[in-house]
Amino acid sequence: MNRNIRAFTLIELLVVIAIIAILAAILFPVFAQAKDAAKKTQSLSNVKQLTTASLIYSGDADDLFSPMALEKSTDTSDIQSSWILMLQPYVKSFRMFYSPNATDQTDPQLPDNNGIFRSNGIVKQYAMLPKWRVYAGQEPSSTSLFRTAYAPDGALMDGIGGYGFEDGAAFLGNNNYCTNTGGADNIKTGSTPQTAIARVAETALYFDARGWDAGFFCYNPTPAPADAMDNTSPNYGVNFDGRYTFQGEKLVNNLVRYRLGTGAVSFADGHAKTLETSKFFSTFQTANGLRAYTYQYSRE
Repeated sequence: MNRNIRAFTLIELLVVIAIIAILAAILFPVFAQAKDAAKKTQSLSNVKQLTTASLIYSGDADDLFSPMALEKSTDTSDIQSSWILMLQPYVKSFRMFYSPNATDQTDPQLPDNNGIFRSNGIVKQYAMLPKWRVYAGQEPSSTSLFRTAYAPDGALMDGIGGYGFEDGAAFLGNNNYCTNTGGADNIKTGSTPQTAIARVAETALYFDARGWDAGFFCYNPTPAPADAMDNTSPNYGVNFDGRYTFQGEKLVNNLVRYRLGTGAVSFADGHAKTLETSKFFSTFQTANGLRAYTYQYSRE
């Protein structure tokens, strides 16, 4: 019996391969966008739940939000001083503090086998908006503005998270880091009470950040809360991170780098949304005629 066996020709195989390559080129970006959108939704949910927990904390603490950092003399790690451990009993799961798009997803060790607290990845995910005194050691005024690429002439900033330390604390109270850049060494300032926030629906509380550390403000030479990475800092300071629909980084004055995109931001009234990097640094004119950062200024 004669059997006619027909195989694909080389041309036909090349056509099929070309079609598959074209489909892959079309679909892979769509898959990446869908994954990015899913992570953005998860991050938005995280900061929303963190804010709900923070509002409960405030209710238990006579209207005060947790401090951004409160260092005890026995602390051996940044996480022991941070708002993360203060808020954790209200959140239960440490995974809530992880941004889904952060590169470091290492589980924390609290403490490790040697009895030393290790924060690992969770200090690099979300940040709490700090008060101006954390950076400048003074109240915000016409002479204490901070400048960014989005407001080169400067604008007022005054966030929510205060900080403090016990006598003998090694980092915030007894070193020269802060005095080198911001003059905030040995200064304590309490968190802004919820009822003292003039624009609760516009004042940021937590947000996507590239880095966080109990002493982050000492490494930012601008100083510029939540806006940019010190190009030489080992921990990058704390900076707003446009992780989603990421468009790249912008180097300003060969000193700081902005990450352009959108990031999750929660607000003092409890709601959350995503903001573009440039939007996070939008400004408005206050009653006294000064410019202030819309989402980083808790006063009128």
